[in-house]
Amino acid sequence: MVFLSGKGGQEDIWQAERADAKKYWWQNDAFKLKRLTNDASTEYGLSLSPDGEQFGYLKERGDFWVMDTKTHKSKRVFKGWNSSQYDWSPDGKWVVYAVSDNNFNRDIWLRPIDGSREPFNLSRHPDNEREPRWSPDGKMIAFTGRRRDQEVDVFYVYLRAEDDEKDSRARKLVKALEKMKKARPPKPATPPKVEAEPKKTEPGKKEKPKTELKKARKEGEPKAKEPEKPELQIDFEGIHERIRSVSIPDSSESSLFWSADSKKLAFTSKIDGKSGTYTITFPDSLKPSLLTTTTGKGAHWVDANIRWLANGLPSTMSAAGKPTAYSFSVRQEIDLGACYRAAFDICWRSMRDHWYDDAMGNRNWDVIRKKYAPMAASAPDGYTLTLVINLMLGELNGSHLGFTYRGPETVPVAPQPGWTDTTVHLGVRFLAGFKGPGLKVRDILPDGPADREVSRIKPNEIITHIDGKKVGPDTNLVTMLTGRLDRNIVLKVQSGARRKKQVREIVLRPFSYTSARSRLYEKWISDNRAAVDKSSAGKLGYLHIRGMNMSSFFRFEEELYSVGAGKDGIVIDVRENGGGFTTDHLLTILTQPRHAITVPRGGGRGYPQDRKVYASWHKPIIVLCNQNSFSNAEIFSHAIKHLKRGKLVGVPTAGGVISTGGRSIMDLGFLRMPFRGWYLMGSGEDMELHGAVPHHILWPKPGELPAGRDTQLRKAIAVLKKEVKKYNNRPRTDLLKASGRLRQK
Repeated sequence: MVFLSGKGGQEDIWQAERADAKKYWWQNDAFKLKRLTNDASTEYGLSLSPDGEQFGYLKERGDFWVMDTKTHKSKRVFKGWNSSQYDWSPDGKWVVYAVSDNNFNRDIWLRPIDGSREPFNLSRHPDNEREPRWSPDGKMIAFTGRRRDQEVDVFYVYLRAEDDEKDSRARKLVKALEKMKKARPPKPATPPKVEAEPKKTEPGKKEKPKTELKKARKEGEPKAKEPEKPELQIDFEGIHERIRSVSIPDSSESSLFWSADSKKLAFTSKIDGKSGTYTITFPDSLKPSLLTTTTGKGAHWVDANIRWLANGLPSTMSAAGKPTAYSFSVRQEIDLGACYRAAFDICWRSMRDHWYDDAMGNRNWDVIRKKYAPMAASAPDGYTLTLVINLMLGELNGSHLGFTYRGPETVPVAPQPGWTDTTVHLGVRFLAGFKGPGLKVRDILPDGPADREVSRIKPNEIITHIDGKKVGPDTNLVTMLTGRLDRNIVLKVQSGARRKKQVREIVLRPFSYTSARSRLYEKWISDNRAAVDKSSAGKLGYLHIRGMNMSSFFRFEEELYSVGAGKDGIVIDVRENGGGFTTDHLLTILTQPRHAITVPRGGGRGYPQDRKVYASWHKPIIVLCNQNSFSNAEIFSHAIKHLKRGKLVGVPTAGGVISTGGRSIMDLGFLRMPFRGWYLMGSGEDMELHGAVPHHILWPKPGELPAGRDTQLRKAIAVLKKEVKKYNNRPRTDLLKASGRLRQK
């Protein structure tokens, strides 16, 4: 048995043999272990070639290696910076693999193990392809890929041109002939009978029976050779054009695997609302058929049974769809210190191999390991382990880093009541500096508890009591408002002047601070929009992008018309934007090239909206950014400045720009892994630790924003007015109709 192990603090390939070869594996309680690789590099993605002669595995960031199963000698087949999904050809002489290029486009490639020819790009498509699977008979390769919209489909290709050229009729004829041969086997020709002379037996010897003679001859004969498998043939000429798709509407397929006879391809999908494992039958029945509602990992179709890991258990599935699970239980003792040390080592190795900058923040990463590893090994609980790992990550002085503990609790936890106490929000904000008595209302959150007909409160009214208790500027509202969320709160509210004051009692149903933040955000947007509209006499608009995600993007595209209609310019605000991925979508709207002007009869200048990818905006813009504009919001700010699309106003952005992924760490937690750096086009500067610097820098003074004074927004309005004036004074092209040219001639 060959396996991967992190024994000794590094990931290597190991071999295990039974101590007692006469017993089954499960009967042995001791094993002989042998280390097959021994270096600091991490090995992973281990597999055995179908001919049993080689192991394949990935190393470091994505190098593909093979190892001879007998000599254990290894060689690198190809170098890669990202891990590939690969599969062997049935004869073990080729690999098919999916790997990304420098533009992060993932294609399917073919490569001979011996390097006898250059690698061949099979899929050649700008969308990602994954999970290549070679059919056991060597005639086809199947994979998944995206071609239109977001739907992932199954694709397949015949490696021999003649197999692709056979149509349905030809295949049916072949099947019919095979059936006829089986039904009427040809009778062998009867040779003429020849009278044989009786054999003479020597005196004293008995003649052996015929059956014994036959046995003797068989024992003396050499063993019959197994029929040789047909040699693998690949017709590369025109192979790209032979790729076919299995289009299944409104579904996405994954986890492909072939039946042993190569006639069926199975996959996981959700079709017509039903999730499960489906099959298609090659070549003439490509309509998916539900095999089972069960799905599994690591599937292998052996004879008539599927073997896989389903619901965490080793399982089989018959051809009829009958599942069998092999449940088991194992008792184990866990050395908590060793367990935490192993988790720490995996985190340390993961960052060593995948952190985007191989300089590791100019730290000696081996020394960092020695510094923190003993702390991890002595951690008493998951909280402390998290602290140690995050301290190690902090040595990189980078963004998008972090370890989150998700393992079992190792310390006693107090029993939880039937509900969770929370600090509720009344839906009002109070005026700072009001000396009392009571609390004076500054404003009301739209659509909040205090904005309803039965519990409406107005600005400048005073709340004197909450649940019968007097309140004032010195009252600790946290303790008073903490409790069940689903409860009523009784308020006494005073309105009017001193001589004509009126007091009424209101029963209010509070909401959570999460809901309050959402309402407050919308109020902030509304207030900013009103301020821009007022300061520009209705000529400028305001849009805020909350996050660099598709929901925020669709809102931006919609508001470009609902808010920007008839405006001369727009303030685009990415302050407090935590990032995401939609910069290029936004730039498609804001920087779409213009190559022509269209004018319908009786209409004005424009361009057909239905010819564009998105709605577009070509008028002036100003972008607001601040220290809380992070990640993709910074990329957007850098891009606006580099492309000279508009001016930036605010303060330098956070300087935290790295593309990040992540991985699970054993069963203990999740590690973020930043892997891709972003660099400025002009200077080549790394955007990490190098925020976008505005053209106009203004730091708000303490207390200004809570008081509703936004100096950055005011500056943005002033700058945008000047940009609009320049834009309106630009020279405009005179349009000359064809009829006008003819008149000139």
